[in-house]
Amino acid sequence: MESMKTRNRLPRLVATALLLAVGLCAKPVLASLPDTEHAELHESYRLLLTKFYNRVEPQALMDGARKGLDDFYKQHGLRVRATPVQADPSDDDATIDRLDDMISHTASAARVSPVDATYAAIEGMAQAVGDKYTTFFTPPDFRKFNDALDPEKISGIGVIIEQDQVTKQVRAAYVVPDTPAEHAGIQSGDQFIAIDGHPTAGMAVADVSKMLRGKPGSMVAVDVRRDGAAAPISFSIVRSELQPPTVISKMLPAQKGLNEPIGYIVVAAFGRETPAQFDEAYTRLLSGGAHAFVIDLRYDGGGYVDSALDIAQHFISAQDLLTVEQRDMPAETVTAPNAPVLNRPVVVLVNQYTASASEIMAGALQDDGAAELVGTKTFGKGVMQTLTPFPDGSAIKITTAHYLTPRHRDINLKGIDPDVAIDENRDARLGELDHDAQLRAAVAVIEKKFAAVVH
Repeated sequence: MESMKTRNRLPRLVATALLLAVGLCAKPVLASLPDTEHAELHESYRLLLTKFYNRVEPQALMDGARKGLDDFYKQHGLRVRATPVQADPSDDDATIDRLDDMISHTASAARVSPVDATYAAIEGMAQAVGDKYTTFFTPPDFRKFNDALDPEKISGIGVIIEQDQVTKQVRAAYVVPDTPAEHAGIQSGDQFIAIDGHPTAGMAVADVSKMLRGKPGSMVAVDVRRDGAAAPISFSIVRSELQPPTVISKMLPAQKGLNEPIGYIVVAAFGRETPAQFDEAYTRLLSGGAHAFVIDLRYDGGGYVDSALDIAQHFISAQDLLTVEQRDMPAETVTAPNAPVLNRPVVVLVNQYTASASEIMAGALQDDGAAELVGTKTFGKGVMQTLTPFPDGSAIKITTAHYLTPRHRDINLKGIDPDVAIDENRDARLGELDHDAQLRAAVAVIEKKFAAVVH
């Protein structure tokens, strides 16, 4: 897994959700493994040998496993080293038996857990294919990976918080719809000045977050300062169990020269629940009178491609979405179903951290003429991974395909150029028109589209 450098300047969604470049090409399917001591090793060897998008030599995997073991023992200050073992290209079972013996013998000599040694060998094999996106997850690593795309439920009031850059007070950056905070009347921009009677001046975001969370059904007293209000406003809010969102949205008010409101939707990561969250946000904004949309994919490092394609189909009908090329298989083109789409101007915000699944969506909308892209060139990840979880909680992620945009553009290591190029302004507060030059540019594009229709 590649961690992508981010400045984490979107409203504080789930920080880890912005750190991943994952790009999965399918929903994970739990591997059905035989009940053997090294079952995960056997399946990882088979998948790397047969599914990795370039051919891999069995000996390369064998050498990788040995290196993984040697590195593991060295990191733990152990002098045990694995003896080089030859693969049998004509007999995978024989090769796997030799891998088993190598792991068992070295783990016994080093007096370490055979499971830990097995994990080290699998990681070594994953690294041996020479692809930075192919990796092995131990159970703790896989839990973190999953939590980034599909965060575990928490108990709180339903606000995403950040520090106000002027007052340094922690404020509500976004109030999640249909949560205790929304029902109570908390609004975006409200500054939390006291929680349960304790002043929050000088407190960090993490500390305020801890105070807002608590057991479901428990009550928290919140005092906020709101722009335009003469005095602080007090709320008593009952906490509940909540799903942290990967989609946030709001209505941008009508602008000078544009009398219609614009729906603004941020997609921070493409998790399993993201399409449903997007549907909800999209429908709510349409009902509220949105006449155009800005979809913000800046800092979106990717996720499940199926989720990205589901969302793209809000704007694309009966046109190609992407072409997938897999090893030893004919290329397959994925086409959006012939379904009605609303004719609304759409602009997609992108930057150098827009990667993988988010590039697939951006590329499809650009190529099919469904949206203009505004911002800076995207990351350039044109390969896709398949994730295979194992019953013990570990998993392996393998690059299995290469993809092209609908116009058969290969963006790998190249990225996608926006239609309107504009750099992020200094001290940007993304999503706030007065402090976000790229968002202002997106609105300007929409204004031109409306002006063209009027004239």
